[in-house]
Amino acid sequence: MSKTDSQRPFHVIIVGASIAGLTLAHCLSSTSIDFTVLEARSDPFSDGAGLTISPNGARILDQLGLYQDVLDQGERMVSHSTWIENGHLLRRVDTRQIRSVRRTHYPLIIISRRALLGILYTRFQRRSCLSFGRRVCRIEPSAKEVTVCSADGSSVSGDLVVGADGVYSTVRTQMWHHINNVDNAFVGLYRLSEVPLTDSFAGVFGTSQSMPSLERGSVHRTYGHGWSTIIMIGKDSKVFWFISIARAGASQAMPHRSSDRACLARVVEPLLEKHIACNVKFGEIFDRTESCMLVPLEESLQTRWSWGRFVGIGDAVHKASMTPNLAEGANCAIESAASLANYLSAFARGSTSSSTQERLDLTLKIWEDSRKRRIKSLFIVSQCAARIEATTSWVLMLLQTFVGLMHETGIGLLTDITSRTARVDYLPLPRRRDAEHDPGNKEEPRGNMQLSTLPLTATVSLMLYVLHALGM
Repeated sequence: MSKTDSQRPFHVIIVGASIAGLTLAHCLSSTSIDFTVLEARSDPFSDGAGLTISPNGARILDQLGLYQDVLDQGERMVSHSTWIENGHLLRRVDTRQIRSVRRTHYPLIIISRRALLGILYTRFQRRSCLSFGRRVCRIEPSAKEVTVCSADGSSVSGDLVVGADGVYSTVRTQMWHHINNVDNAFVGLYRLSEVPLTDSFAGVFGTSQSMPSLERGSVHRTYGHGWSTIIMIGKDSKVFWFISIARAGASQAMPHRSSDRACLARVVEPLLEKHIACNVKFGEIFDRTESCMLVPLEESLQTRWSWGRFVGIGDAVHKASMTPNLAEGANCAIESAASLANYLSAFARGSTSSSTQERLDLTLKIWEDSRKRRIKSLFIVSQCAARIEATTSWVLMLLQTFVGLMHETGIGLLTDITSRTARVDYLPLPRRRDAEHDPGNKEEPRGNMQLSTLPLTATVSLMLYVLHALGM
């Protein structure tokens, strides 16, 4: 006899074996919730450049038992240097002395995206719940369940579908189709509508062979006229690099997306003689490139992250907070996954009829409102940083020096563990071996946090004022 709705476990369908999707799967593994992960790729490992794991993301990975793997496969960041394109150093910061690092005892870690995905996949115990080669093409919600259909003709039904499928999310597209064409949803007199993606900047990501003159664990950020670069030196001295290029200021038309080496060589040609460190020019790194990709740097913060039996996390709903300028993309994805798992776990525990739509709507709306408060601030700072660091305006260039000198404060505040930083509520907080006290219990008191954020608040306010004055 089949189980009734009140007897069977709550079932979540996660679309996308991304950092957000796999983190959510790890979190749900410690609950009574059933789940299925559908991934369009046939390979569990995807390519990508480098990323940074900060204390806010590291604590969650520690709770999940994955942090030691990240330490082993990553490189602890030791310095962050900010340069101007002529090779002039604005400031070098010893990242081991940053306030959030010293307080939490979680260092900033440079790791490749492929390595992090590999850890999330290989350490996952419930492999039977993961299905690769399952490209989602249609989602059909009903009063009692949601059915996710794949291009291969297969389908799976559950209580909730979570879109962890990136900036071009199929789940988000299907959710908005349902909002506008089925529910005809309005807020007041205005119809709810999807926020369009904008791409004022192009990004070039790459991985290069090691260079003896670049120290492992060092990060170099360079400001230029209409562009900026971030160079990170990871494990085995592998060089991860990123270029942000203002499309409006580009001297030539560039393709929207490309991995063709000859095409990319033309795009980066104006930057080859620019300094990314005192005695290192970008051309030296580009000559050692193993892989690279030109992509648009899309920006959007969706007005709705959930509706009915749909919900989105990560790039699917808040892309601008993921721009590489803040190095918080992976950490935001990890946090969003953990916070959603908290609310779903509480929902499943407290329900006698786990598919009750009214309770699910309320749970998702409370989660969404709570999470948006944190993400919105990152969204604003990200937009400001992208425009100031790769500006073509001489007015904004005056802010570059100020921002460069504020990097230590900015990094410390953006990566710190506070009362708003997500964690897995139903898992024990880890005790760092090199810490006298549990970092999870050392969250910044709200009053102190408000005082400590005054410099960053003043900086962001100044940025917004100038951007508004320039109509940007």
